[in-house]
Amino acid sequence: MRNAKLSILLLALVAIVWPQPSHAQDWPAKPVKIVVAFAPGGAADLFARLLAAEMSTTFKQQFYVENIAGSAGAIGTGQAARAQPDGYTLLIGGAGPLLTSPAINPNVGYDALRDFSHIAMIAGDGYVLISNPSSKLKTFADAKQASGQNALTVGSPGAGSLGHLIIEQIKRKTGIQLQHVPFRSAGESMTAVLGGHVDLAIQTFSSAGEQVRGGLVSALAVTSAERVPAFKDSPTFTELGLSDIGGVAWFWLAAPANLPADIAGKLNGEVRRIVKLPETRKRFENDALVTMDVDAATLTAFIAKEVATWGALAKDIGLRVQ
Repeated sequence: MRNAKLSILLLALVAIVWPQPSHAQDWPAKPVKIVVAFAPGGAADLFARLLAAEMSTTFKQQFYVENIAGSAGAIGTGQAARAQPDGYTLLIGGAGPLLTSPAINPNVGYDALRDFSHIAMIAGDGYVLISNPSSKLKTFADAKQASGQNALTVGSPGAGSLGHLIIEQIKRKTGIQLQHVPFRSAGESMTAVLGGHVDLAIQTFSSAGEQVRGGLVSALAVTSAERVPAFKDSPTFTELGLSDIGGVAWFWLAAPANLPADIAGKLNGEVRRIVKLPETRKRFENDALVTMDVDAATLTAFIAKEVATWGALAKDIGLRVQ
């Protein structure tokens, strides 16, 4: 009995002092799922497929995309939050499901910071305020002057969207009279401004780029910190003396909370490598997308700041979506 107890004690001591293999040494040992909380074809889906293709080659294991759409991204995002934090379920985080939905929907079912590990930035899609070129609203100054007489109608991709909150920013910071007209999508909003059914619309760079380049709409101002080549003639709000107006629809790689640090580190390095590839940079430039080359800790701090910014605005205007 004494020898048996001694053997058990020795085994326990060996288990304590013997170097344990890190999570990253064995990961990935099986296919990795990347959840996209929207239907195929959108920006999040395209980013996921770009990462999946490159990561499958790098890690010599299958990375595949699973689209779980519904409730403006909340269903898929919620499912990802409840998955095991073992590196085999990843998520394309986005501004809608993780920055605005938790702020305006008390029943969304997850917390953007508590329930996720934020791993690496992919890209950001800025916003542009556009008008129909046949109207008299050629510049932001024109819009400001015209709104002094009657409120201008401005379309967005939907109530509670980041575009909607940027409209509220503009109203509060400039005093311009704007009547928000929510649509079900960016496409419907674009159709409305092209048809002259609304005076203005707020659109992402990628959704408005073709129409701006073709002269079908006028770009009055952009929300990015600096001018972008695709809209080189369009001033930033900062240039117009409105530095506190801005907003970017960010997309990043996330996972359930408590993802092991070594796995997060490997994924962070891989995403940063992919974003720097010449073909990726060219694609981003064509769509006027921006990015940031940061580690996971810096990204998490940035996301926390974004959550606070948009959450405070949503609360201030009393925006609630059930």
